[in-house]
Amino acid sequence: MKKRVAIIGSDLSQELFDKNKQKSEEDFEIVLYRKNLSFISLMSKAVEYDYKKLDKELSLDDARQMLDELDKDSLSALIAVQPDILILDFYGDVFNGVIETQEGSFLTNSFKKLKGAYPLSDIKIKRQMSSNQSVQEFLAYSSIWCQSLNRFIEFIQYFLPVTLVLVNTINFLEETKRKNNASQVWQRFNEYAQKKGIPVINDSLLELYQYVFGNFKINQLEHFSQPKNKIEKTKEILETSLSYNLISNGDFREGKKYWQDDSGEYFVNNRILEINRKTMEGFTILHSSPVQISNDENSVHKFVLSMEVWVENLFALHLNDAFFYVWTYDDKVTRNIKESKIYSAKLENLSSGKWKHINIELKCKGKYLELGPHMVGSGHFRYRNLSLSLKS
Repeated sequence: MKKRVAIIGSDLSQELFDKNKQKSEEDFEIVLYRKNLSFISLMSKAVEYDYKKLDKELSLDDARQMLDELDKDSLSALIAVQPDILILDFYGDVFNGVIETQEGSFLTNSFKKLKGAYPLSDIKIKRQMSSNQSVQEFLAYSSIWCQSLNRFIEFIQYFLPVTLVLVNTINFLEETKRKNNASQVWQRFNEYAQKKGIPVINDSLLELYQYVFGNFKINQLEHFSQPKNKIEKTKEILETSLSYNLISNGDFREGKKYWQDDSGEYFVNNRILEINRKTMEGFTILHSSPVQISNDENSVHKFVLSMEVWVENLFALHLNDAFFYVWTYDDKVTRNIKESKIYSAKLENLSSGKWKHINIELKCKGKYLELGPHMVGSGHFRYRNLSLSLKS
C-alpha cells in the first residue's frame, strides 16, 4: 500500500520524488501540495473575497495558489486527506514573507510580480513583513513565525498524531546564493523546527525511505523493497479527526462570513441562518467556501453531513422542495460541477414549525466539495449547526 504524502513547502520538496520517480511512484502518493505557503499565513484566519472578481488572466496555478491563501483551508484539507507523511520546508517563509491585513489576518506575499495581487479581495494592508529586513523587524517576524509553527505542531499532535512529520532542509546554500542573509534565516528556522522535535531530511529521497520504512542499513534505493506478501491494515481515522468540522463558519458564529450569498436574501441572527422568500420566481443558493477532500478525482470519499433545519410550512413550498445542495468539482478555480446532490424537504421528513436534526451520509467523487442551503420559489427556512466530517 502506498504511503500518502502531503507537502507544505516549495517545488524543491515536490521534486524530491522526481529524483527516482519510478521508485517513488511505487511507494508514495502525493495527496496534498500547498506551494510556497508561509506558516504565518497557514495559521491565520481566512480572508473574505468575491469569487466572481477572480482575474481571468491569471494562470490556473497562480489563481489556485491565491485561493488557497484566501480560503486558509490547508488544515481542513490535511484532516480530509489523512496523510501518512507530512513534508515541510520553509521556502515561502524565508523568501516571500507575509502581508498583514487590517483585520489581523496574514497572506503569503507570493505575488509580487503580479499587478494587483489578491485583486478579488478588498484587502486593506496594514504592513508587510519578511526575514530580509532590519534586525528589529526580523525579530518581530520570526517571533510570529515561531508562534505559528508552534500552533501548527499542536494541531498535528492533536488531530493527526500518527502522521510522520519531516522537515526537508534542502540545500539552502545553493538556493540562496543571491539572497542576503536568507541562508542564515533558513538554517535558523530549520533548527527551531528540530528543537520542537521534528526530524529533518537533507533533501534526500534515501533519507525519506529510511525514516518511513525504518531500514537504516540501506545505502541505495535499489536495495530497498517492501515484502510482497506484507498485508497492511487500513489506517483507522482517529476520533479527533472524525470530530473536526470541515466547513468554515458552519455554526454561523461569524454571521455569513466565508459564505457567498448571490441573491443577498439570507440573514443570520443568534447563529441561526434564515431565509424567508415571498416570490415563487427563481431560486437562491448560499455557497460555502470550497472544501478540499482529495487529490484524486476518481476515488469515492465518505463524509457525514449534519445540520438542524426548521421550515415554517412544508406544504406551502414549491413543487421542487429543495432545501440543501452538495456539489463536487475537480478545480477550485473553474468550479465545473462534477456531481450534484439536491435534498428534498419532504424526503428528509421535515415537519412544519419544528426543528429537525438531519444526518446524511455522503459518498462523493471529486477533489473539492461545496455545499449550502438552496431553495426554489417561496418558503421560510432556518438552519443551524452545519457540520461536515469524515466518516469512519
